[in-house]
Amino acid sequence: MVDFFIFLGLVLLLALFYFFVAGFFRSPFVPSNRKTIAKMLLVAKIRPGEKVVDLGCGDGRIVFRAEKFFGAVAEGYEISVFVWLLAQANRLLKGTKAKIYRRNFFTADLSQADVVFCYLLPEVMLKLSPKFKKELKPGARIISASFSLPGFEPQKIYPAEARAAKIFIYEQGLKA
Repeated sequence: MVDFFIFLGLVLLLALFYFFVAGFFRSPFVPSNRKTIAKMLLVAKIRPGEKVVDLGCGDGRIVFRAEKFFGAVAEGYEISVFVWLLAQANRLLKGTKAKIYRRNFFTADLSQADVVFCYLLPEVMLKLSPKFKKELKPGARIISASFSLPGFEPQKIYPAEARAAKIFIYEQGLKA
């Protein structure tokens, strides 16, 4: 019986290592707080029926709120299996039609997206810049928390404030 608990402890330790440490070699799961999410959704000016995509959506908070409060057709992409499972549990609990895909967002087709949300590290934003230029339709809005998007001029920058991150707003095909 003791061997079982040692085995279980090692499995849990390995899972925690993967979840918290191995994730840092890609992009770590750092959930946005409610104030940042509310601000991002508000400044995105989402209209009912617009397609909203969250890249690295974590537990799906933005995706689910975009659908519920703004009437968006929403989807998210999350590569971490543990975080994706958390998003799936949230999706079931909320009874939403929003989709959360477990796959690399670099393979996602963004051509129909009206709004794209990201809270990603600078090196990932740098890699996304050409994808956005190639795939996003004119007028598509990119909403980024904390980090700028190289190769794009922001239409608006909302400074960080109490418990809300700095927000960058971009529009595909427009210069500032």
